[in-house]
Amino acid sequence: MGDPLDGDESSDSTEQDRYLAAMQDLTAAMAAGGTSFRERVEPVLAVGREHLGFPNGHIAVVTGDEHEIVASSGLSSTITPGTKTPLSETYCRNALEESGIHIVTNASESMATDPAYERFGLEAYVGAPLQADGTEYGTLCFVNDSEAIAEFSGWQQTLFEHLTQWVEAEIEREQALDTRERSQRLLEATFNSPETFIGILDADGTLTRANETALEFIDADEAVFEEPIWETPWWNHDEAVARRCQDAVERAREGETVRFEAEHIGADGQRISTAVMARPVAADGTVQKILVEGTDITDLKRHEEQMEFFNSILRHDILNGMTVIEARAETLADDLDGTQATYAETILDWSRDIVDLTQKVRSVLSTMSDDGLTEAETIPLRPVIEGAVNKAASMDEDCTVETDIDDGLTVVADDLLDDVVGNILTNAVEHGGPGSTIEVTAKRVGSVARLHIADDGPGISPEERDAIFEKGERGTQSTGTGFGLYFVSVMVESYGGDIWVEDSDLGGSEFVVELPTDNY
Repeated sequence: MGDPLDGDESSDSTEQDRYLAAMQDLTAAMAAGGTSFRERVEPVLAVGREHLGFPNGHIAVVTGDEHEIVASSGLSSTITPGTKTPLSETYCRNALEESGIHIVTNASESMATDPAYERFGLEAYVGAPLQADGTEYGTLCFVNDSEAIAEFSGWQQTLFEHLTQWVEAEIEREQALDTRERSQRLLEATFNSPETFIGILDADGTLTRANETALEFIDADEAVFEEPIWETPWWNHDEAVARRCQDAVERAREGETVRFEAEHIGADGQRISTAVMARPVAADGTVQKILVEGTDITDLKRHEEQMEFFNSILRHDILNGMTVIEARAETLADDLDGTQATYAETILDWSRDIVDLTQKVRSVLSTMSDDGLTEAETIPLRPVIEGAVNKAASMDEDCTVETDIDDGLTVVADDLLDDVVGNILTNAVEHGGPGSTIEVTAKRVGSVARLHIADDGPGISPEERDAIFEKGERGTQSTGTGFGLYFVSVMVESYGGDIWVEDSDLGGSEFVVELPTDNY
């Protein structure tokens, strides 16, 4: 960019004076500043209007095919901030296409049929594209609504280039402020999460800030700051808890992220359990701050205790009691004859069913508490299916079960998969009626094994298909407990698989089970 103040033998001293006056006014307008983007740029636009000889100057942002005025000086009745126009109907589209200063001196002659002239009727225009951080933003424009203009002189073009550069700098500044404010709002929203207690410490463990959730829990104010965190009311109610906190902070000071559980007592006497994490915040390889976060896990701990309680009842009371009953029933069945032997066999059958049901309930409870009874491993699928098929076929001598299983197919599961597949097959036999036909296929599909169990029974309506996998739900034709398919769905989910019901080509229902073939 040439500077008219440098001058040469052909320079016009009058133009130099006009340029100097314009730059002085521009400097004053830039120095005046303002709190908002419009307050800062509109005085600068006014300087451009005065010295370039235009009734209006404005800035537009372009997004796709939308042109929106964001700041304007002059002609306020026709060109106002917030006005949106299709880019294709503006003078600015030419400035963007040319990527430089675009000048229209007499639009009624050169643009008589142009959509922009037909819409706005502006007689003269000068505009240039604006960029922010290397990305197209929009345009800086000066327009005359009624009079043509002469060609731009050299000093006017230089002034316009100065205006463009300054406006681009203001846009980048505004965008940086917006980004910073958004980040700050996001940080504050995260910091003041109602679900988490957060404290910020100096590297020596001194508390410098805590979020509202943490302060409200102990009904404290800033008086708790500038104290070692383990000496504050969150921790000092119990010496062991305070020592655990201090140890975690000291380890975090050495760069380690520490996780532990703790109990706290609120100002109202409420006792809660938290999962705590103390993690270092480093700069230039040195720990500068330590962030301590505590998440309320009181409900989770209570849930775990309840699950363990019920599991204990099943394991020690019901299961042990039924084992005794089963053993006695076996003895009676062997020793008795006639009707009494039949009664003993009935007791034995029910005992075995209850023991089996109890084992399944324990499996579900253990799975739901993330404490599975067995470790998932890769197991061959064919023996599981064949064993379940034999058991299901024995329930009805007239039942036909056909299988088609890929050789070498393995899945990730545990030893309860026998019961999972067996439940689906016995369900098909029970609801299929006498002489039913069942087809079992198992194939590898991508990274999963897909097991299909189809029958020619009455089927399951689409409205019932999701509900049958829920606790205590039964199909309309079922007389069972409604636990079997819930057990199946819980176990399949614990393996990382999926299960659903479709229509069968045989006319009934088709259960589809997907199981992972790789143990990640």
